[in-house]
Order: sequence, then C-alpha cells, then structure tokens
Amino acid sequence: MAEFEFRQVDVFTDRPLAGNPLAVVLDADEMDGGTMQSVAAETNLSETAFVLSSIEPTADYRIRIFTPTRELPFAGHPSVGTAFALLKEGRFGSTEKALSVRQEVCIGVLPIKIELTEGGPLITMTQGRAEVSGRVEDAGGIAAALGCEAADVSPSMPGPRVASTGLRQLMVPLASVEAVSLLSPEWSALALMERRLGVTGVSAFAVDGPGSVRSRFFSPRSGIMEDPATGSAAGALGAYMAVEGMLDVEGGAADLTVFQGIEIRRPSRMDVRVRVDGHVPTLVEVGGRCVTVLRGRLSI
Repeated sequence: MAEFEFRQVDVFTDRPLAGNPLAVVLDADEMDGGTMQSVAAETNLSETAFVLSSIEPTADYRIRIFTPTRELPFAGHPSVGTAFALLKEGRFGSTEKALSVRQEVCIGVLPIKIELTEGGPLITMTQGRAEVSGRVEDAGGIAAALGCEAADVSPSMPGPRVASTGLRQLMVPLASVEAVSLLSPEWSALALMERRLGVTGVSAFAVDGPGSVRSRFFSPRSGIMEDPATGSAAGALGAYMAVEGMLDVEGGAADLTVFQGIEIRRPSRMDVRVRVDGHVPTLVEVGGRCVTVLRGRLSI
C-alpha cells in the first residue's frame, strides 16, 4: 500500500462546517489519473485536488482536480483551498504578510495572492480569460429543468448566457432571491441541458442589493447535485454581469459579493473583482477564506 497525506478544507468560509469542503491530497506525483478519479469518488466531495510537481517552469506547483465522476480543467474552490492547505503546511517558505504564488492547472498557470490578516489568510485567485456567449433563447426549457416557472427566468433582466473564466457554465438570472431559494431541479433534464449546451453546470442567481448576489449551482453531469460554493461560477457570473452592464464600475473595476450554499446549510461567501474596459471584462479575481477541518493519511 502507498500512503498519501491529505487535508480537508472548508473553502469560502471563515468557520468550520460551512462553505465548500475540499479534499487536498499532498505530494501525489506517484498517483495515476485513474486512481485519482477513484479517490475523488471515495471522498464524494464536489471536488478533490491532487498536488503535483509543476511542469511549467514558471509555476510553483500543479494540481489536478476531480469531481466524483470526471476531471475538470479548472475550478475555483480547489484552487483557493489548495493554496490555503499548502500555506498551512509551510510549503511557500515565507512569513510575509502578502505573497503571490503561481498555480498550474490544465488551462495554464494562474496567479494566487495570499494576504495574512487578523481574520486569517485571504486567498485570491486570478481566473482564466473571460468569455461570454450569446443569449440562450430557451427560458421555458431552462425553467422546467430548474423547477421554476418560466416567469421566474427574469423578464426584466438580461437573458441566460454561457460564460466562462476557464470552465463553461450557464448563467441564469432569476426574478428574485425567493425564486432562487425555491428551485427544485429536475436532474435528468438539467443533465441533458448541460450536455446540449456543452457546459459544466448551471448557476441560477438573483441580485440581492447593490454589489450582492444570491446564487445556487447545479451540475448533475459532474456528480454535483448542488454545490455549496463555486468559485469558477462566481468569476463567470462577474464576467456575465460586466458584459450586461449590471455592475457598478469605478476606476475600471467592480466588486461583487456572491453568497451561495444557504439552502443546503453550507453558507459561503465569494468576493469577486472584475476589471473592465467598457463592458468587456479583462481580468477576473475571486477570493475568500478557508479553514482546515481534517488532517489524515490515505492508504491505497
């Protein structure tokens, strides 16, 4: 049997048993992809991250990210949570109050900023290039898959669009926070929609005051029925809202706070900053706090 150290971290929260749990397997160079997928199925968390030696010379480390059913090229909460776990392990060798590391994922090498504050480390990742597609003209089908009325797919707001900062996801604006909370998805229809649109998950959201959004995220094709916090979707949502002119931009940047996981009793907070040129997002950052809840050894 081989043994690997692992940590379980709650991401996008400042208290245990909230946010999005992440398993981080350390020093996993000797583990093959099939075993990684089996470990991710065993943990049965929305994602499990495996820390590897970097391939790109500019990167400090590399990670591979798996849901219980598939590998992802990029994801937000594994990126933030892995950086936190490595910081706590002393892997960055710095006692500075602010430092920057470079994490290699399948879509490239992405910077991560770490600020040591009185409330604990604040981890902020730069996401991939923002892309927002044209409108998805299927309000009725989307509403049926999400388990709401067609009128809930907000007629007073821009329509659903696919957005990405490294992972294509469907952004669906709803009429109210109440409509978001009352969603009851039809899983097979939602999985078919993911396949048809070529997306990994659906983010349903409603504006909840200036610079604040409530969201829920579903990806049954990835084995994630509902995700407590989805950093990639928060970043893509920021890009979507920038393109649609829904953000208050000052000095070429806008801030957005995304609250997720309330309905499944895993409240999460993701802080998003979008830099824009006109309505074009040029840089998206997503950050938050983390806590370690488990330390252990994996024997396989």
